[in-house]
Amino acid sequence: MSASGDDVLKLVGMAYDAALDERKWPTFLEAIASSVSGSSAILRSNDIQKPVASFNASVGYDPAWQAAYCNHFVKGDYYNKMMNQFAPGQVFSSGLHIDQRELRKTEYFNDYLLPQDKLNSIGVFLLKDERQSLVVGIQRGKRGGAFGEEEAQLISALVPHVTRAVQVHRKIHSVTADKEHAQGALDQLRMGVILVNHVGTPLYLNRAAELLMTQEVGLGIFHNRLALHSPAETTKLHCLIANAAQSNDRPAVGGDMRISMPFSMDFVLCMVTPLSSEMSCSLNMNLGSDCVALFLTRSAGLRLSPKRLVSLYKITPAEARLATHLAALKSLEEAADDLGISIHTARTQLKSTFSKTGTRSQAELMMLLASGTLAQCHDE
Repeated sequence: MSASGDDVLKLVGMAYDAALDERKWPTFLEAIASSVSGSSAILRSNDIQKPVASFNASVGYDPAWQAAYCNHFVKGDYYNKMMNQFAPGQVFSSGLHIDQRELRKTEYFNDYLLPQDKLNSIGVFLLKDERQSLVVGIQRGKRGGAFGEEEAQLISALVPHVTRAVQVHRKIHSVTADKEHAQGALDQLRMGVILVNHVGTPLYLNRAAELLMTQEVGLGIFHNRLALHSPAETTKLHCLIANAAQSNDRPAVGGDMRISMPFSMDFVLCMVTPLSSEMSCSLNMNLGSDCVALFLTRSAGLRLSPKRLVSLYKITPAEARLATHLAALKSLEEAADDLGISIHTARTQLKSTFSKTGTRSQAELMMLLASGTLAQCHDE
C-alpha cells in the first residue's frame, strides 16, 4: 500500500499535534497504522537495563494484554531482543529481520502474539540511550501478511518528524511539571505571595494570598489591579510596585509597608521586591521582565504543628505543644492553663526545650521558631 505526499504530510501534522496535546497520540497511532494496513499500534517505553516497560499510548490493544506484557512477557520479548541491534531511526520489520522458525519456538510467540493475532510487526526506536528506549510499533494479523519494503520506507520517512514530536512533547511536559512543582512549593508557604506586573495586575497568587483575599484584611482587586482598603495605602503600594519593576534607565528597588486592616487593630506586613529574570525562569511562568513579588504576612503569632516541631527539633510531644502555644503569642501562664498543666511543669518543659534547641530564653526560642522553615509552611 502506497501513501501520497499529502498523506505523509497529514501524518506529520498529526504527530506535531500530539506533541502539543498528549490526548492525540492514539489518534496519530490509529492513522499511522491505517496508512500501512495495520490493525494496532503502540508507543511504548522499555528499560534497557531491566525488563520493565510502559505503554505511553496504544490503539487496537486489549488493556489486559498490555498488563500481561508489562508484568510478564516483557522479559521474553523476542522482537525487543532483536531490535536492540538497531540504531534509533532504523526501521525493523518482523518479515524482513526475524527468523520465523526461531520466533515460533518462543513463549512470546505462542502465548502472546498468537492468541492476539499480532503475528506481523514493523517498528522503530524513536529514542534510545543507555537507560531507556522509546519504540513506535505497528502490528497486523496473519491474513494481513508481513510488512515489506514499501511500508518500511513510509515509516522511515515519518521517523524524524515523530522523533521530533516526541522530544517537543517531553520538553513541554518537563516545563509543565517544573511549573507545577514550583507553584506547589509556593503554595506550601504560610506567607502570601503575589506576583504582579509593573502596574499592579496580579499574575499569580499562592494559596495563602488567595486566603488573605477572602479575609477582611482590606486586600482586593479593582479594575484588574491590586487595591487596599485605604486609597492612600493603595497609592503607596503602587508606587512601591512601580519602583520595584525592572527598568532599563534606573535600578529596580523594592520597599516595605504596613497595610492596615479595616475593623481591626491588626495589620498586614508587605514586602515589595523585584523578581529576577533567573527566578522567573526557574518558576517557568513566563512572567516578563517587569514582574514584581509581594510577600504578605499577618502580624499575629505563628501557628505551628507540634508533630513537625518534634521531628525538626527533637523535642517531646509535650514540649512541642507548649512551644506552639508560646509561638501563638500566649504567655507561659496562658499556655499552661490551655494545656491543663501546672506552671511548674510548663517551666520544666520550657527549660528542657531551651537545652534541646540551643536557646537560652523564651525570646530566643521565639526567634528560632519564627525564622525556622515551619514558620513559613502550611500544616497539612
